[in-house]
Amino acid sequence: MPTQIRCERVPPADGSWGALDLRLLQEDDLPLDPRTWGRAEVGAWVSARGGLPERFPMNGKALCLMSRDMFATRVPRNGHQLHQDFRRRLAKALALQEFIEKMSAK
Repeated sequence: MPTQIRCERVPPADGSWGALDLRLLQEDDLPLDPRTWGRAEVGAWVSARGGLPERFPMNGKALCLMSRDMFATRVPRNGHQLHQDFRRRLAKALALQEFIEKMSAK
């Protein structure tokens, strides 16, 4: 018979979650929602992934409008991975926003 493992993220028995600490979800020092990134955050993100920040003189909202091929044009070596990372972060932010909205409605 398997043993039970306690998960630290399980809510207490009274059902209260308490304050949600969003820092647990952060991967780095950048804001969780890439749509809120300014030029400096976009530059830091691109630079940390091997790209040249000057190839992305834009904010996070502008990144949302870029296709996979547009990323690949600006970063030929790993533009597709950069696009995939951005889309993953965006999906995570949207899912979190939807979750918070649902919990607030209750």
